[in-house]
Amino acid sequence: MKITDFPVESLCNDSIRLIAPTMSRVEEMLILISHFNELHHDFLLWASRENSLDDVRENMRAAIQDFAKDSNEYKFLIISRESQKLLGCISLFIRNPQIPYYEIGYWLATDVLGKGLMTQACILVRNLALDVLKANRLEIRTAGKNIRSAAVALRCGFKREAVLSNERLDGHGRLDDTHIYLYTTV
Repeated sequence: MKITDFPVESLCNDSIRLIAPTMSRVEEMLILISHFNELHHDFLLWASRENSLDDVRENMRAAIQDFAKDSNEYKFLIISRESQKLLGCISLFIRNPQIPYYEIGYWLATDVLGKGLMTQACILVRNLALDVLKANRLEIRTAGKNIRSAAVALRCGFKREAVLSNERLDGHGRLDDTHIYLYTTV
């Protein structure tokens, strides 16, 4: 699938727009990742390691390829409509296209946390999954201690379906639960 296959109105609102991954945003992404705060390091295990420009380039190349081949995930870059700056990423992971079943994952830059932007991005991706990809199952998985991410899921109409006790480690190696939030139309 190509970004042009998605209805343009599905990819933006008054504050943000979602764009396909692009190599022109690699350096900007590295800057955002290098300024992550402790919350990011607690819940995004990949954020705890040093990320080089080469790492980010490779990740972006893989995201571009996945998008073009309809495999693994559709990674969208979240862009401010006002400043055109990169704010974060939101992905729609392809779990089982026969159902269709997808999972949403996301992160935002430290300096824009708490402004409702991820809720807006999540609603755009949720609607895209439901209306365009005809998802029958849509999940968000969060660390049990990640109250902010759980709040995003709930604000977007997801319901907590399950708690997997002691299922993950946080960025400091401590046990945590995984909460699964579900949105379904069936």
